[in-house]
Amino acid sequence: MKRRRHLLKLAYAKKRIKEKRLARNQEEKANVYSYKCGNRNIKLTVQKTEVIKPSELLSQVFYYQCVFCGKDFDTQTQACPDCQKPLTRVNLKKCPQCGAKNNPLKQNCWICNAAFPKLELATEKETQLFLTLNVDGVFYRNTDPSLSLSLKKLFEDLITAGFSKEPLEAWVKAQEGALEYKKESLREECKILAQESKQSNLVYIILAVLSIGIIFLLFKVFWSG
Repeated sequence: MKRRRHLLKLAYAKKRIKEKRLARNQEEKANVYSYKCGNRNIKLTVQKTEVIKPSELLSQVFYYQCVFCGKDFDTQTQACPDCQKPLTRVNLKKCPQCGAKNNPLKQNCWICNAAFPKLELATEKETQLFLTLNVDGVFYRNTDPSLSLSLKKLFEDLITAGFSKEPLEAWVKAQEGALEYKKESLREECKILAQESKQSNLVYIILAVLSIGIIFLLFKVFWSG
């Protein structure tokens, strides 16, 4: 039992060391920018990754199909021209000579033995940017689909400006302006509520005085009678 616990602890320690090493390697590959904008400490982490774009020959061999009406199309369009439904790519090769459907690994058509064009999958590469913004311990990522419009525009401006400080300063200034506007609105609401509270308290005092006066008069009338 002790040996099993020792092995489990050893495996956990190795896993943690591997995770830390992986995180360190990722940090070394990333560019980190630190800025001081107003009262906020901002750290911008930029990671660049190369993604292989598929060759254009793929669109000439693989075909697209409408899942609703079952018709095939050689090129991808926005929607099926007949039923206006979106198209999906079929993972099968369509012979350009006889139109037969083949396994994607086939080099020749199983019906007419026509040769398929060679597919060059790694002809082009594109660079994708992954940005992480740390604003006083709050993290924002450009891959997050739920980002606000102001943050989306901020990430676009950062990429356009080459990750300089100016877009961050403009964003922080706009955020502080919006926060000050909210504070001012809250102060105005508090003032209005305080005035309404004073007016309601005054009404309650008047009603209480009138009630006491009426009770006193009634008591005097009944006592004298």
